[in-house]
Amino acid sequence: MTQISKNILLISGSGRNVGKTSFIRRVIAHNVGQKIAAIKITPHFHEPTSGLAPIVVTDNYRIFQETDLTSGKDSSLFLQAGADRVFYIQTSDDYLEEAFGLVLEQLDPGKPVVIESAALRKILKPTFYLFIQNKFEDIKPSALEMQKLADVIVYSDSGQFSIDPSAFNFDQTWKTKQDDIS
Repeated sequence: MTQISKNILLISGSGRNVGKTSFIRRVIAHNVGQKIAAIKITPHFHEPTSGLAPIVVTDNYRIFQETDLTSGKDSSLFLQAGADRVFYIQTSDDYLEEAFGLVLEQLDPGKPVVIESAALRKILKPTFYLFIQNKFEDIKPSALEMQKLADVIVYSDSGQFSIDPSAFNFDQTWKTKQDDIS
């Protein structure tokens, strides 16, 4: 069942290196006074870096809180940008809802959350779901399904975006001026 969340800005993309992390960092930096939580969700299981403090580790998912500003990993970059708390979830789609629910329990209700995940859109309706794609590359067929669900498509080109990340502001919910995303 799809749950509706007014404090969540969800971002995914057409593939690697399309600017998802850069976009999220700029959204966080623009809203730094709001105590934003950032979450990165991946289906890939890797050994955690030293700054990832384990919260829950099972055979089906791993949940970490990022504590290192210097690792260079996406979760660390979110902290550098000014996120109040950053979580990193490794999970298969089958356990995504369970793992995500455990992280939600760690967050202050009503506070802004920025999430990088494609699969989460299948179970959650955020305020905005942004899909980022390189304006010069074809989108891979597996990403077309997610693109169709997007509220906003953002085109990227060498660190520049068709919609400025500062267009997204949090004031009890994520907001933007219509002119900013047209």
